[in-house]
Amino acid sequence: MSKQNELFEILQSRLPEELTAGITGNVSAEIKEIPLKWLAIFKNKGRGYAGNVAERVKVVDVSVDPSPDHPLRMEAKVTTEIDVTPDMCSVHGVLEKGCIAFLVDECSTIAMTVISAYNDHYNPPGVSQTINIFYHSEALSGTKLRIVNRSSEYGRDSNSGRTQIWNTVNNRLIASGTQITMPPSEPPTWFQD
Repeated sequence: MSKQNELFEILQSRLPEELTAGITGNVSAEIKEIPLKWLAIFKNKGRGYAGNVAERVKVVDVSVDPSPDHPLRMEAKVTTEIDVTPDMCSVHGVLEKGCIAFLVDECSTIAMTVISAYNDHYNPPGVSQTINIFYHSEALSGTKLRIVNRSSEYGRDSNSGRTQIWNTVNNRLIASGTQITMPPSEPPTWFQD
């Protein structure tokens, strides 16, 4: 089976109910499946870059609400959690900035895929064009992180999202970031059966 067909099959198949049962939010179970499916694709069966980290990202809430900045536009919010483990840290036990960048990339993307699916577009997430990250404070190994991801804009030519990574123990902001993605170089038909 080609990689494209495998991707299409993952996205079209329904997941067992128990995988979405613990996810809160105001969207259907089908929409709650979207971030789980894309995280599975991103981790590439544990063989891709930081696949073992992506495997531990837990989706806890998926919601779509009017944007506080523009009430006529809808905004997806996907909240995830992960425990900081030694493989994510420097030799000093501090969460690596490269790992933070990885989390901003993957997690902001899943918010973009949710708003696209919510609006019946089902656009693939595309490739990163720009990622900007601000590092606010450190997180040590053993810290539980809450990663709040919001879609900013979506469309055929580009998508954008933003992420805040919070330390759940002391409620400190660890990092915040934004990302813009664009369609991959392959023709638009790559996603079709």
